Amino acid sequence: MHRIFFSLILMPMASALSNSTVGPLDVTSANAQCSSPTESSSLTYLVDTTGSMSKYFAQVKMANSWILDRVTAKFPCGVRQYTMVEFNDPSVGPVRFTHSKQEFGTFFNSLVAIGGGDCPELAIRGLELALMNSPPKSYILVFTDASASDYWNTTLVNNVYSLINTTKSQIYILANGYCNTTDTPDFAIYRDIAAKSFGHVFLLALSEIYKVFKYLEVTLTMPIDSSTQLFSGDFAVLNHNESFLVSSNFSSFMITTAGPLSSLKISGPSSFSIEKLVSETWGSVLVVKNTTMGNWTLSVSAKGVHSIRVEGFTGTAVSAPVNCSQCHDNATCEVSADSVQCVCKAGFIGDGFTCSDIDECAYSWTHNCSASICVNNIGSYTCTCPSGYQPLTATVCVDINECSNSSLHKCHPLATCTNTVGNYSCACNAGYFGNGFSCEVNDCTRGPCGAGLECVKIIGSYLCVDPCSNYTALNESWRSSFNYLSPAYTPLYEYKCDRYLSGWYRFTGSGGLRMPETCTAAYRCGTHAPMWLNGLHPTASDGIVNRTACASWITGCCQWSSMVQVKACPAGYHVYKLSGTPGCNMAYCIDPATSNETCEADEDWKLGEKGYGCYCKSQYKVYSLVDVRPEVTCGTNEMKASFHKCQAKALNFDFKNFKNSSCFQYEDDRYTNMFSVLSRLEAGNCGVTPTQNSTHVTYTSKLVITAESTGLIMRNDSVTLVVSCTYPLDMQMSLSQTLKPILKSTVINVGGTGQFTVTMALFNDSSYRFPFVGSQVPLSVNDMLYIGAYIQGGDNATYALVMKNCYATPSSNVNDTVKYYIIKDSCPNKQDSTIQVTQNGVSREGRVALQMFKFVGDYDSVHLHCALGLCKISSGVCVPVCSGARSAGPDIETKDLTLGPINLKALSSHATISTGAPSILLLPALLLMVSSMFM
Repeated sequence: MHRIFFSLILMPMASALSNSTVGPLDVTSANAQCSSPTESSSLTYLVDTTGSMSKYFAQVKMANSWILDRVTAKFPCGVRQYTMVEFNDPSVGPVRFTHSKQEFGTFFNSLVAIGGGDCPELAIRGLELALMNSPPKSYILVFTDASASDYWNTTLVNNVYSLINTTKSQIYILANGYCNTTDTPDFAIYRDIAAKSFGHVFLLALSEIYKVFKYLEVTLTMPIDSSTQLFSGDFAVLNHNESFLVSSNFSSFMITTAGPLSSLKISGPSSFSIEKLVSETWGSVLVVKNTTMGNWTLSVSAKGVHSIRVEGFTGTAVSAPVNCSQCHDNATCEVSADSVQCVCKAGFIGDGFTCSDIDECAYSWTHNCSASICVNNIGSYTCTCPSGYQPLTATVCVDINECSNSSLHKCHPLATCTNTVGNYSCACNAGYFGNGFSCEVNDCTRGPCGAGLECVKIIGSYLCVDPCSNYTALNESWRSSFNYLSPAYTPLYEYKCDRYLSGWYRFTGSGGLRMPETCTAAYRCGTHAPMWLNGLHPTASDGIVNRTACASWITGCCQWSSMVQVKACPAGYHVYKLSGTPGCNMAYCIDPATSNETCEADEDWKLGEKGYGCYCKSQYKVYSLVDVRPEVTCGTNEMKASFHKCQAKALNFDFKNFKNSSCFQYEDDRYTNMFSVLSRLEAGNCGVTPTQNSTHVTYTSKLVITAESTGLIMRNDSVTLVVSCTYPLDMQMSLSQTLKPILKSTVINVGGTGQFTVTMALFNDSSYRFPFVGSQVPLSVNDMLYIGAYIQGGDNATYALVMKNCYATPSSNVNDTVKYYIIKDSCPNKQDSTIQVTQNGVSREGRVALQMFKFVGDYDSVHLHCALGLCKISSGVCVPVCSGARSAGPDIETKDLTLGPINLKALSSHATISTGAPSILLLPALLLMVSSMFM
């Protein structure tokens, strides 16, 4: 197969004004000195797109924008290909490439982090794809947080090594994580690939990605053939000396290390200078200038496995000036024995002929205002302090204590000022009310409302509020002291915390109505340290009282405590004013012995006609039988009408009193306290009536409820309820509402999952909504045959139906020696152009159609046999691969189904034999050839 690539090369345009500010840099134009574009080393990103990489994308995108802007400004004559390759599991790709850095930036916007779940990914397959689609001598950067799952594939790895040798591309692994250890084979393969390509493996944090890009800034601003590999080594020994010979003149060379180096000393035949681009524990990038020919020595001290590469550079990024007068005003002229070069000054960027200001504040790594605000200037920047801070040094700001001087804050004279980092707060003093900036006397301190009411202060006045009618209900059953969470088996996040409760609360529900008045053991009430009431509950005449709530722990019953207020309400319940808990995990406990009756899910404990008890929640309350309305659920095979049992309890009748009750199925759900009546979706079943139009079918069922009153007199009451469900017509619905359809079913058991039913039927047209009925199917060879199958049972998103093999025989014998394959190994017969497989391995349905045919010989009927199986969708292999020379589907267990006979109508004397359908055959020899082709 040949790949055809289409590329758009965008030529550089005229440069911007010399003193303009760029940040992020926008210099995308070539200098007037560029007589023609210069070929540069191309850049390829191989990006892991599994779900855990989402946080990686933003950092890489920002660093990429920075490096491409700098390279374009320093090397405006350069033209290169930018390539983006994605890899995931179980697939790799797509591949996108461009010559425009702007378009390359848009590639990042289309990256989507999805899937994964297991740590190793298909990094080696992705690297193979990247090498195949990148120009020779490219720089390939691999971004991942995982090891390689396909490191064991020797054929694949050797192919990658071969491509490295052929393309001479350099591979850099920028790893933010790994799966096992850095010494296991799934990660060590990265070091082998980097060593063979004169690259590196950098194990670094997300925030340090840009530091590796400083290396790219040097290499990408050079013509493609301007570098020479001088030295390469990977070492496990910690202390060693290495030598290399420089036999040519280089303008500079670069030393790049990866791994934990303690020190690196460089010795040369003469004096030289070193510029440190990167110096970190995980690696370094050094540029050596004023180099001379001769022997050079590296003295290394390391703390672990490390690598060192030395690369020499010749020439410059653009044509050298004739003399220094051609250099820009913001550039310096560097003259050596054999060259003249214009270099932009610090704080400026460009090729020396044009220099623009760098906005150092545009990126966090281009300035050191870590604790201050960066302000850009021409050629430099300054650090200023935000509000609430004052300068300590040129780059460091410290907090101002506004409370140290009344002129620095605006607190009210009756308030207290509290200093915070970068700010301050104000709070009115005790006995006063307000926000701290405005304070007034708190009227509530005089107790104007009396013992049974709470005083609520408002601006300029106060309110008297009864907590018994102004509270929040807490209806969590986990608060019960019966609820024990074992510390050995309960994760920390499941323990509850009431730290943020504030206000008046009432406990309701089955867990209890009041807090316990005795010590409650640790790990009860859904928390670590349960809070109990250290004192007796008040009576209604006591009004609002103060009590201590204790938090019990394994070291004591009152390890921590807080103050609460309690009031007994006239209706018999208590309310509590809670102000959080002393810490987490602590929660307020309730005593289950205080609940006179355990209420069901559709009930509340409240005061009713018979006193305190469990009554229907307000939304379910009914007054007579005619108020009862079921909740209808439309299932795949049945309609479900669900009733709240609290209504039967309130009206004193049993929901099982249905007319024709033997026709229905029933469900009794004690968790929801609901009773359900199920009507199967079958015409005529217990009065179920289907009505159908061209697109939908509606099933209607009548339920008659009867109730017998008790007491001095007896009277039978009844009410008739009509329930209905409407479904779109599909294969399954069409068969369920058709009388005597021609179909066959079988049961497939899936270990650990359950039992599934697979059904196959024959249909009249491509809608698969009109099955053949009766006992035979009459068709002519000019008709189309539509075969449909579907799964019943289980979750719709778990399994897909796979039609593994389907073939026809002239008899009902599945082992008939005369057979014609329609589908084999999940793929259609490629010799028969009439076969159309519209669904196979993609959903719970399978669909195949073909033009009808006749077997050569004295045969008047056709029988169909299909081997059907279930494939787990999450495996990713359910859809058969049928495009290549070899066709294959998933390896699954199957069950066989047979349908027929299909009785063929007589052929007319003018019948036309279609050359596109080899199954319509007249010659015995041709039948033998086609039949054996798929055996």
